[in-house]
Amino acid sequence: MKRGHDVMEGGVGDRDNDASDESGVPQAEYPIHILHDDDEAAVDIVAVHGLGANPKYAWAWLPKNNPPDNSNYPEKPLNWLKDLLPSKLLSSKLRCRVMTFNYESKWFLDAPQVRLSNISDNLLGSLQNNRTKATNRPLIFIGHSFGGNLIEQAIVSSRLHSEYKHIAESTVGVIFLGTPHRGSEAAKWGVLIASLGGLLGSTEKRILEDLQKQSGTLTDRLHDFSSWLFSESVPVVCYWEQLATDYSTRAGPLGFMKPMLKEMVVDETSACIDGHKKISLHTDHFKINKFYGPDDPAFLQVYPEIVRMAQSAEEMLRRRRSPNVIPDDRNAQPERLPQFLREMKVTNARDVLSDVKRQKGGRVGNTCEWILKQEEFSAWGVAADPQLFFITGSPGIGKTMMSTFLVDELQKKVERAPGKALAYFFCDDKDQDRKTPIAILRSLIWQVLLQKNELFDNITPDFDAQGNTIVGSFSTLWRILKGMLQDERAGEVFILIDAFDECDKSMRKGLLTCIRELFQSSPTAQTGKYKFLITSRPENDILEKLGDVGTRLLMNSASVNNDLSIYIDSTVDQLAKRRGYAPALKQMVQNALKNEAEGTFLWVSLMLAGLENEPKYNVKHKLKRLPKGLNETYTQILNENISSEVREDVQFLLLIMVAARRPLRKNEIASAFAVWKDGLVLANQDVDEYTDVWLLCSSLIYLDGAIEDDSATIHFCHQSVKDFLLDDHDGLQSAWYHTYRDHANLLFFQVCWNYLGAEAFDRGIIFSFEDFEYFFLFARTEQGHYLSQKHPLLRYASTEWGDHAAASIPALFDMFRISSGKEPTARYPNVLRQLVINVADAPTLRDAWLIRTAKEGDERVVALLHEQGANLNIKDETGKSPLSWAVRYGHEAVTRLLLDTGKVEADSRNIQGRSPLSWAALNGHEAVTRLLLNTGKVEADSRNIQGRSPLSWAAENGHEAVTKLLLDTGNVKADLRDEDGWSPL
Repeated sequence: MKRGHDVMEGGVGDRDNDASDESGVPQAEYPIHILHDDDEAAVDIVAVHGLGANPKYAWAWLPKNNPPDNSNYPEKPLNWLKDLLPSKLLSSKLRCRVMTFNYESKWFLDAPQVRLSNISDNLLGSLQNNRTKATNRPLIFIGHSFGGNLIEQAIVSSRLHSEYKHIAESTVGVIFLGTPHRGSEAAKWGVLIASLGGLLGSTEKRILEDLQKQSGTLTDRLHDFSSWLFSESVPVVCYWEQLATDYSTRAGPLGFMKPMLKEMVVDETSACIDGHKKISLHTDHFKINKFYGPDDPAFLQVYPEIVRMAQSAEEMLRRRRSPNVIPDDRNAQPERLPQFLREMKVTNARDVLSDVKRQKGGRVGNTCEWILKQEEFSAWGVAADPQLFFITGSPGIGKTMMSTFLVDELQKKVERAPGKALAYFFCDDKDQDRKTPIAILRSLIWQVLLQKNELFDNITPDFDAQGNTIVGSFSTLWRILKGMLQDERAGEVFILIDAFDECDKSMRKGLLTCIRELFQSSPTAQTGKYKFLITSRPENDILEKLGDVGTRLLMNSASVNNDLSIYIDSTVDQLAKRRGYAPALKQMVQNALKNEAEGTFLWVSLMLAGLENEPKYNVKHKLKRLPKGLNETYTQILNENISSEVREDVQFLLLIMVAARRPLRKNEIASAFAVWKDGLVLANQDVDEYTDVWLLCSSLIYLDGAIEDDSATIHFCHQSVKDFLLDDHDGLQSAWYHTYRDHANLLFFQVCWNYLGAEAFDRGIIFSFEDFEYFFLFARTEQGHYLSQKHPLLRYASTEWGDHAAASIPALFDMFRISSGKEPTARYPNVLRQLVINVADAPTLRDAWLIRTAKEGDERVVALLHEQGANLNIKDETGKSPLSWAVRYGHEAVTRLLLDTGKVEADSRNIQGRSPLSWAALNGHEAVTRLLLNTGKVEADSRNIQGRSPLSWAAENGHEAVTKLLLDTGNVKADLRDEDGWSPL
């Protein structure tokens, strides 16, 4: 493996190599020289010198470098690794063993013919031999110049060879002193001089070539090394020189070049690794690794970092070797925390991750690992301040697979390092519990609290004051999450949100704005160590908010082609074995898929599915007709694989899945199909003949579970299928499979209405006013529990029909034209004409619908239901009428419509004795208050069972306009007291 890039540490020779300064400097031993030994050492420190250095002097300050007449400098050579570092560490109660790795590093005149990998392998072997009795002892590396590149190569190599893995696994820190991670312009001079080797003696210019700027070898090594730093959370400090280096004294026979041999050897950009700590030293490249004593300003900046690494070494290795599993609910400690977590009603994130992995399939080989080698990603992962990393890419390119990989990597990182936490969320447009900003925030808060129980005190005040209502407030939840992330006790928190484009577009603007503001605040205003990673398709509203914040990485065919090639080779190999392909045919399939894939994993999987049952003699023909892109692929599948005889059935299936508010079980879809197809409401034991309906479109739909398991859920193979069915493809809306959201929801509403209005459920009378949020009393009554167990679709239909009704507007209004026998508009397909809605046959459902619609404030639906004979004075389990709900939420148009009918009781009371007017006063709705008072049919001074009047509610909440309206009636008593003796004033 090629790696490397450095300048000439000892540069072009080493001016400290003068024999006249040899006094007091011991001979260096090869390859490992133990400078300080300690049988009770807690840490091994290994220093590696640079290219061209004499090991004898590489770390020694020589008296000839002392400024004149300064007694603070040593009179004899001082090797800080031997004479200074051990004693200083011991004074901090840190015992150490200090070693140097020495090697023939001449690059000019009699240079040994070696490669960087040869030297790094020697380093690994030598360390292994010298650590036989201390294999697990923590290791700290110190590298000067090219020595740092050697350390990088050694770490990367050790991870690939089992006999050396313990070296990388034991490393707890690295100090880089002027290491050219990205090469150096100075290396060009070395190459020039080395190229004259035929005239001047033996030279080794291969290493120098690798050390030039823009070296691919160097870049690859840095990426591999950065990947390791991220995964293992290893602290690194990079030091860079502030002064240019004069190495003209070493020009030797090339003295004519002296004027050109003074420059900055390793600049800041090359000396530092993005995201990691960096410190400048007021010195040049030759002296950056030499210190004259404990008061040397450079030493005072290097030594504390070594101490920090040594102090945290044991704990780091303990966590690395015995990771702390991220806790779950059972470990929550504060008394009220478990109660709060239950109120959040969150599905365990690990279960969601398992579902996603099962649906997507396993990762093939080392795919996805390329992202760990991206400098931008590594910098995001190790930065000390808040960071946003935004990954965008087209559908099917592998973003979610990448997210599952990164969750695994981040989880390992968090479990191995103290003070870190991880929370993640996978959005899914097909699941109501995974598509809203509130669902995202609940899950993230839930996960962070499980790992950081002490942060619950950020929530306690709100929880005490508002109870479980806070879990439904976006503003409160965001404030809580932000407060937790910015709490210093949180430590470093990684947040990953996958497929943000599948978060409901009508709701996500607020969350996008909050995230943008979180990372756009000035650095001085930012607190916390949180890191967000978000993946999404490049949708305009998301790009507008996040595109210029933090770091953006575009996943395209160039970035994933290597992964895709691995995936194709592996999956085609499996297909070839199953189908008995000859080697030539197998190669033909692999080549065809690689040539046409355009970076899309999903396209490849669809093509492979199409080849699964293809006769071998027809494979070549099929390969010649491969569709281009996902849309053409879906079109081909639907037009060529679905016969005209079953297209209407498939259309029903597709529309139901487009509208579904969560993944549907196989027996739920079968039950819905039986209602639509044959008007049957079937029990579990009778639905079997309909359960294979999903197989009609198995190319685009898959069963997540065993085929014999009726509770297994059915899914689109990818979100892009749903988008394809809803999109206007170049105006081809006449395609038989195309639909609209309101059409799809209308179909599901029709199914739910006919299902719930069936004789089996007493035509909807089974609804109870004791709990009028349109839920059956599954848990409360024996009958409800029995029915929900017996009828597969009952639970879904009874909880979701109202949402499907609301989402079916505007098609909803044409539904009644269909029901009355009138010809609907031509755009309505036959699939929507199969079922009719007979409101009169299910009055309980109709009246439940009215209450819901009044609460939501949809004037058109209220008017429609009035036309259909709905009971305008129906009351829910709390005694509130449609008028009470409309007034409570300030829906002026609905309030006026209801009052104008002349049929509503304007002064009706709920079970607490509260009138519609009291709700209007409580919430300060001036317009509806005026409407109620203008009827002349309401008691302005009505009192509830606690003696509270509308005036007391308005006054308590500071609603001045409503208070004035009430007082102006002349029919209220300003000093009327409630049962506790309180008056409005």
